[in-house]
Amino acid sequence: MKNLLQLLLVFLCLIINTKGLAQNEKTMYVFGHSLIVHASPTNETTVPHWLHHLAKEANNTIAVSGQYGFLPSHDELPPISQWGFEDVIPAWDSDTENFSDIGFDTFLITPANFVQYKPSNENYDGGANDTSPVQSTLTIVDWINNQEPEAVSYIYENWPDMAGYISYGNTFPPTPQEFENYNTYTQGDFHDWWIDYHNFIQDARPSEHVRLIPVGSVMSKLLTQEPLNQIPILDLYEDDAPHGRPTLYFLASLITYMAIYEQKAPATYSVPNTVHVLLRDNYQSTIDFIWAELLAFNDSSGDSLVFENNVLNTESFDFKDDITIYPNPTRDYINITASVDNYTIELYDVKGTKLRITKNDVNDTINISNLPNGIYFLKLNNARFSTIKRIIKY
Repeated sequence: MKNLLQLLLVFLCLIINTKGLAQNEKTMYVFGHSLIVHASPTNETTVPHWLHHLAKEANNTIAVSGQYGFLPSHDELPPISQWGFEDVIPAWDSDTENFSDIGFDTFLITPANFVQYKPSNENYDGGANDTSPVQSTLTIVDWINNQEPEAVSYIYENWPDMAGYISYGNTFPPTPQEFENYNTYTQGDFHDWWIDYHNFIQDARPSEHVRLIPVGSVMSKLLTQEPLNQIPILDLYEDDAPHGRPTLYFLASLITYMAIYEQKAPATYSVPNTVHVLLRDNYQSTIDFIWAELLAFNDSSGDSLVFENNVLNTESFDFKDDITIYPNPTRDYINITASVDNYTIELYDVKGTKLRITKNDVNDTINISNLPNGIYFLKLNNARFSTIKRIIKY
């Protein structure tokens, strides 16, 4: 009897542990093109490949199917399953299975990277001039909502065509000045186009789950700052389209992974040597930077543009309009002025670690002079409201 009870206990533990292995399951369909899946001799130039390996390390799972094209062809629904990867579990066989039977919960949608010269709600030029990026996206989003009402659709902000930033008579790769101009555009007007595009979608379909992942702009910031700005351009890009090498798609995947799983990429992941050594050696600081950028990627009301849920576990109520924090950036002190009282202040670093908590009345001053330079988050709570403020210490 004793042995039977022991065996039963072991069996129950195995069941519990097995259930714990898949902490966060994703079944994804991608309306994409080569800045998500670039055909090359290696699967490492595809985002699904890296998503799979990051998820596996974190005891999460992902199954992926998708198709090539631009929005005017993607909105010719239903979709078909075109992709297969060496390691990634396929989500759907369009020849034998119904789309609605799969239970997709996550979608990636991305427009072309060369249409940002005009607003996304204006029709395309040329053969696709009977639709716009916004209209085609709404067609896709409406179809998704009909198939899977609870699924989340993520707009994947890619990175721009590079050819227009290489001077006439020059060839790829760009000069340092040309690459600087390219990255200024990626983080500026190009990024703003995507925010406007997402706003158009949200305004037209406010009840549907559509988020924005700032892949290109965050990646551009990383590649123009120490130490990753020392990675040679030819170790990142292979042409001016610009298709990338494994290092570039790995960066894109880190951003995408953290957005869709709403958690940091696993710190224990062993980055393979096909990724540039500067990124391998600075993996932890890279994922810290990306996480901070995603946490701070909010609209003018302070609501997240990327996360479906609040990753710092704040309530949905907000009293941000009643709070003033200054100076920001700061060297040493943060002054807080509030029109509410009886709230607490929690200070977090970019890893999500709570550094301190204090009780507060109406006004307060917090000394952070002893903290390293970087990005921090103040979470302010009272009985009814909660808000998060991003702080930069320099």
